[in-house]
Amino acid sequence: MKRIAILGLVMALWAFVPCKAQSDSYENWLVEGNAAYEAGSYEQALTLYGQIEEAGMESPALYYNMGNTYYKMKAYPMAILYYEKALKLDPGNEDIRTNLEIANLAIVDKINVIPQSFIKRWWNGLKQSLSADGWAWVSVALFGMLLLCLFVFLTSRRTGWRKAGFFVGLLALTCLVFSLVFAIGQYRDLKVQDEAIIMTPTVTAKSSPSVNSVDLFVLHEGAKVRILDTAKDWNKIRIADGSLGWLQASDMIAF
Repeated sequence: MKRIAILGLVMALWAFVPCKAQSDSYENWLVEGNAAYEAGSYEQALTLYGQIEEAGMESPALYYNMGNTYYKMKAYPMAILYYEKALKLDPGNEDIRTNLEIANLAIVDKINVIPQSFIKRWWNGLKQSLSADGWAWVSVALFGMLLLCLFVFLTSRRTGWRKAGFFVGLLALTCLVFSLVFAIGQYRDLKVQDEAIIMTPTVTAKSSPSVNSVDLFVLHEGAKVRILDTAKDWNKIRIADGSLGWLQASDMIAF
């Protein structure tokens, strides 16, 4: 397993905590949690990390550390949940992705993923190479480049510079559109909790939101599902191989 993340979480906490007193508390919890983790006191580490989460803080590093702690405690469904939450905030992080793959080896279900077309794989790979904030900063940089090219095009007396300003500006505009689409998509993924991890040891997906409906397939704790619809205490889910069914919402934790 990859080592716990420290520096990134400290920076994230300092960026979002409104006052120094609170920041000191969160940093102390972090330092104490990391020390407890290194000492093998995983329950204590989890308690300290949990205090930071309960205070409304979130960062890829915090969720990554919590995933590592749950993995050490052999609570694999919770480890997978927190790795997934970390990956949602930082989709390009290879350490998180690697540890998630390791945790998935420890669960029962090995679901075959429906093959995607090259275009869809390329598109998703590019979108997930940066977080929503990352794509937002790229958009800001591209917008600045677009304004600079517009300035060159409008003010330069040389034909070569005007042509360069036009074509580079056109390229910047095209890239800006893509970066905005990716930023909005990543932001939407952060805000919409339409994925979940199964927490019940064994569950049976039903053909409709009723315990008396037809059994379709069985899932085990740690399996990842996508939530398509809800009906009272039931969720309509789809798994990676495309199978559809209904499960009780209490059998899963959404993220």
